[in-house]
Amino acid sequence: MLKTTIIAQILMRAFGVILIVLGIIFWTGDALSLVNLHMPIGLLFVITLWLLSGLAAGAHQSMGLIMLGIVCGIVVLALGMTQRGLMVGSAHRVIRVLHLLLGLAGMGIGEQLAKRTRAAKCVAPGSV
Repeated sequence: MLKTTIIAQILMRAFGVILIVLGIIFWTGDALSLVNLHMPIGLLFVITLWLLSGLAAGAHQSMGLIMLGIVCGIVVLALGMTQRGLMVGSAHRVIRVLHLLLGLAGMGIGEQLAKRTRAAKCVAPGSV
């Protein structure tokens, strides 16, 4: 399970960087045709966040943090899938910023889940 956690953490970081770069490109008004690439990568990011939540649950980590990861993933996914129709016009910036902040929060939550899961797996059984 330690290897799975490490791989999931690396994937989450890679997906996150790709999503941020694509988001910045979209905000400049360029390459909007790549939105159809951004969405499935966003889904993979959320699935990875949920995987890290499940691994943390298996390592008996904080249920609050685990639930936060699950709920954050749901909200990021829902907002990402519906954001085109929310607050159209100049007010749409609010939705974009909210989506970015929730994605960054998801990255932070995923990092904490991975860190705690990895730490729990490094403790030898019976040494605590």
